[in-house]
Amino acid sequence: MAFEWAHRLQGHHLIAQPSDLALNPPEVYFYVQDFLIISCGIFYALCYTAYITRTYRDKTLSGTILYMPTCIAYEIYYAYTCTTTTFEKLGFSVWFMMDIAFCTVAVKCAYPPHKRRITSFLLVFGTIFGLGFYHTVSLYWPDEREQLTAYWTGTILQLPISVSAPYLLLKTGSTKGHSIEIWISRYLGVWTAFSLFIWRYVNVPENWEYVASFWSMAMIVTIIVCETVYPFVYVWVHLKEKRREERNGVKVNGKKVQ
Repeated sequence: MAFEWAHRLQGHHLIAQPSDLALNPPEVYFYVQDFLIISCGIFYALCYTAYITRTYRDKTLSGTILYMPTCIAYEIYYAYTCTTTTFEKLGFSVWFMMDIAFCTVAVKCAYPPHKRRITSFLLVFGTIFGLGFYHTVSLYWPDEREQLTAYWTGTILQLPISVSAPYLLLKTGSTKGHSIEIWISRYLGVWTAFSLFIWRYVNVPENWEYVASFWSMAMIVTIIVCETVYPFVYVWVHLKEKRREERNGVKVNGKKVQ
């Protein structure tokens, strides 16, 4: 039969909200949503890969690994409350495995041996606590497929990451643990994540009104501004770092500079 596979895939979409489905939206609404969800997942997976690579190479973290339990718990909890299909659960599982890989590399490469055991314990304990926190929040603010709490907690999680990135560059005066590859993938991940909810809001504002609330927009603008400023801060710090190394006679590209 002509277009057999196209007909098979028709109606199969990622994290489709029941309240949206009840309004019988055009298929293109979900196609755009699917594209943004998949793109966001890919960009953040690349971001984790870049973090792992840079941490392994520099033996330094750009922040603290003890923030990771909030992310790990998020990926575990919402993998089972937001999703209904195996494909969706696999998507969250990829993020979870990237979290574990990053934490493993960070603990082994960026922490001295005598701190690794307590750091690992804090990561596990923090993840368990985070799962309890997300569950409690969802009980207080129930929503279809937990999109309300997933949006707010996800945005709040991203805020300190984006704000601290340029701040830590300026504070340490070093690009160790940082990279443009990390920024590009994180920047695109942020844009696709917010574009998903904005796309939902402009099409069905009555179902997604919290996206346009004051605090939501304030956090979105803050995150985007900080992420947009980041590469300029990175280049400035990198140039200062390079000049400092040259003055101190540090090896640059394998050759000692006097």
